[in-house]
Amino acid sequence: MGDLFSSLFLFLPLIAIFYFLIFRPQQQQRRQMQETLAKLKKGDRIVTRGGIQAVIDKVEEKSLRIEVANGVKMWMRRDYVDQVVSDEHSSVSAARG
Repeated sequence: MGDLFSSLFLFLPLIAIFYFLIFRPQQQQRRQMQETLAKLKKGDRIVTRGGIQAVIDKVEEKSLRIEVANGVKMWMRRDYVDQVVSDEHSSVSAARG
């Protein structure tokens, strides 16, 4: 019985370390990305998971219409947005013309 408690006592700190170093940061990152996706609006510059840089042209509940070049528009699912690019770090404007 004593061996069970001593081995359990050794595993509890390991579980706590895994929680605070791995699981909790992932949950926070996921929550932050969901908030970012909820705030998307027309004119935002984005990068998709596939690396396509674009500007949002139309926002719907589960999808976005993006413009990847002058006059070239396509639809994509909202959850495929990887990041929203700020104006000062954007190379989308250079690509658009």
